[in-house]
Amino acid sequence: MLKSFSVENYRSFSRRQDIELRPLTLFFGWNSGGKSALLRFLPLVAESLRTGSSPIWLGGEVGRQATWPSLVSKATGRDALSFSLSWAEPQELTAEWKIKGDLQGRWQEIESLVIDGEINDPSARKWLGLLPEKKNGVPLPDGLTKVRDNLLEIRDQVQWIGGVRSRIPRATISSGDAQPLINPNGSDAVEHLVSAQLKSTANPVLEATNSFFNELNEQLILDNPADGIWRVIVQPTGSPHVRVDLCDTGEGYSQVLPVLVALARARTGGPKILCLEQPELHLHTRAQAELARQLITTVKSSNRPQILVETHSEVLLTSIQLAIAKGEIAPELVRVYWIESLQDGTSDAIPVDFNEKGQAENSTLSGAFAEAVQLGQDLITMQLSAVKS
Repeated sequence: MLKSFSVENYRSFSRRQDIELRPLTLFFGWNSGGKSALLRFLPLVAESLRTGSSPIWLGGEVGRQATWPSLVSKATGRDALSFSLSWAEPQELTAEWKIKGDLQGRWQEIESLVIDGEINDPSARKWLGLLPEKKNGVPLPDGLTKVRDNLLEIRDQVQWIGGVRSRIPRATISSGDAQPLINPNGSDAVEHLVSAQLKSTANPVLEATNSFFNELNEQLILDNPADGIWRVIVQPTGSPHVRVDLCDTGEGYSQVLPVLVALARARTGGPKILCLEQPELHLHTRAQAELARQLITTVKSSNRPQILVETHSEVLLTSIQLAIAKGEIAPELVRVYWIESLQDGTSDAIPVDFNEKGQAENSTLSGAFAEAVQLGQDLITMQLSAVKS
């Protein structure tokens, strides 16, 4: 289990930020403060591992054709990025990297690798543990072997769902096969559902995905009108004769479907480190509250997933706090990070934990939604003024 990660001189985070991961970890903050950068760090590591061409692969879905100067903090002028990964199981282990890059964007290299406080042999360093099991016929040192194995888990277990997802097509052509990971834009979410249904109509992935719709008095149906052709239908629970293509519903259902499929797979043996950007996008408050319940159900499942969420949703946060107060999830399973944007262009991640009543244990979040509160107060004041006049 991944216990934590840290970054330093990464994007707006010029200072070292230690991010302890709980089963449910949420990032809140103002726009352009660094929430997405933190959430995308593990997907960036995983994508770099899968590519294996550069220490940090910036030409992929996560890197978005960035250059090294855009990856390191502009506030410091330093050319090196430092980060660490710590694991709690099967035993405590911490690995720290320092990667140096050319500020002209021409090259990057691993400058140091420290495993449990010991500087590693430079000749054994290779990008993030993409090491052979043996070097010149000699097995790797025990520390390197453990890091290598843990990083291969990250490569395979990190599922990133980006902040803007593809609209679900009216028809999907599928042979029943699906890739190990859902595309970050969710474009193949239906193919993963089809693959699940072809294995069994009572497949737990399909059932878990449908539980969201069932709570909203609807049902998700996979219709197979012809060989290899699949349609996603939404049907009101009380009106079986009403069948609507999901692509004809509002954007909310199309945007949330890849998130729901990722959560369902995490419960049932699929990739279990989920990095979700704006999962509540286009959802009504009632649906956002149900999404919060789906997040909680997932982290409590036997597969022990870890979910990282970047969001602006007050409803999502309040629903989770209410679940803590009701005893539906233990407070120690949840942590919020408020990303504080400073005037010098840098940011800090401030941790917020909750007590058994769902109350924040510090005042960091007290001004997080101040505008919404103030608008409500202004409206009440105006309405009372109108009544008096």
